[in-house]
Amino acid sequence: GMMIGIGILIVAWIMAAPLWKESVRNELKRTLFSLNGSAQAVHLSGKKEIIGGIKENVKRENDGSVLSLKSSLESFHRLEVMAAILFMIFQCGVLTFGNSYIDHEWEIVTFFLSVLCLLVFRRWYFVLNNQARSCEDSIRVYLPLIVALCSRTNDVLVTGHGLDPSIRLHVAHHPIAFLSSLFVLVSLRIRWLTPFSKGTGRNEIRYIPFSSLIDIIATVCLGGSWWEKRSLDQSRNGFIMARLAIWSVFMGLTHSIYCLVRGVKISNAAGIHRKNVGSFIENTQLALFRAMLFLVIVTGPSAASTAVLVVIQCAALQKMMLESNGTREVNAPVMAAMWRLAMRHVFFATNHHCSFNRLQYSAAFVATGTFQFHIAGSSLFMNTFGWEILGSSLVLAHSRSCQAGLKNRPARSNVWDWFRYFQWTEMLASCVSVSVMKRHLMVWAIFAPRFMFAAVFTVVGLLLW
Repeated sequence: GMMIGIGILIVAWIMAAPLWKESVRNELKRTLFSLNGSAQAVHLSGKKEIIGGIKENVKRENDGSVLSLKSSLESFHRLEVMAAILFMIFQCGVLTFGNSYIDHEWEIVTFFLSVLCLLVFRRWYFVLNNQARSCEDSIRVYLPLIVALCSRTNDVLVTGHGLDPSIRLHVAHHPIAFLSSLFVLVSLRIRWLTPFSKGTGRNEIRYIPFSSLIDIIATVCLGGSWWEKRSLDQSRNGFIMARLAIWSVFMGLTHSIYCLVRGVKISNAAGIHRKNVGSFIENTQLALFRAMLFLVIVTGPSAASTAVLVVIQCAALQKMMLESNGTREVNAPVMAAMWRLAMRHVFFATNHHCSFNRLQYSAAFVATGTFQFHIAGSSLFMNTFGWEILGSSLVLAHSRSCQAGLKNRPARSNVWDWFRYFQWTEMLASCVSVSVMKRHLMVWAIFAPRFMFAAVFTVVGLLLW
């Protein structure tokens, strides 16, 4: 049965390869092989133009400075792509065959993400020093560092995920910590994710002013629930406030889904799909933010601080993905690897692991003291795999929006193809490893759980693919 399954997975893995698409092949060839020839052709042409958006004095072209600058950028791109592919081969393939690698996957993922961010920052900083600077460019160049710093800050400062607030052993469980985090989270929601009316006349989509109020009510109720659970009075369990928070979140999700469906219907009826890409992204981000609030509820007070860092990290990754300057554009394999590593890092940073004894069973009892199968099961499932679902949905939304609205930038629309291919690679390697290691001493403790988690990650992705 395993051999048949492996055979089917190999066929699916081959069919899911992004290299079947001509745009992906051309981009990869241009990055790894044919760039030097194109740079030499540009140099020999002797045309007085700005190459790659870098403002150089045309008179210095005869001295070879333009060619040297172009070659440096090509080397940076080539190094980034090779590092991303190498890291993904190790994290998705080689890692699944080593029990010590699986035990230390958190550290490996953090290291790979930091290295990729530093490589991209190195190229962006090099470009900044060789072109006319603006205030916006000077700030934007530090986006890769923000991604790496958010991950590291979460590792070092935020602890106690999945634990009851009554346990007074973690700083993130203190009211000052989680209340301030909830306040920042609401502020980011109002500042970055507040939709507005679009269209005119009968086709206008009106967003009620209570949209933000729904999320504010949810966070206030959540903060009150955690405050009550910290009380020494055993009769104050915070269940009522937690239920109000959950109901508010589901009301917000219902509103977001309604806006998404209505917006798509109006766009299809009016034939203005591309013009409403921005509205679709705004509604999708808002829906995912509200789903993230549910994850915060079922994870505990520490998740509030983690959610703030995740929102900032995702915003930085989005800006990097939508970068329009050709000299700062990140290649699709690199961007997909950074998204994948960032989302997998959140899985580990929230005190999860690919092991059944690390499941956070407290998620089933955040709003009730009795066990109810369906509610408890869905809460535990979202607590464990919710971050992966939200991250995959966000990558898909941004990638498809680029494909619909930015035909001149095919690299951005290919990010999702690489992202899902990396997941298929992990699934195939995990299946092979658990078959090869079937007589290993740690097969039931390490390899089998790792295979099961990889299978769930893949099935979750299949719902989006």
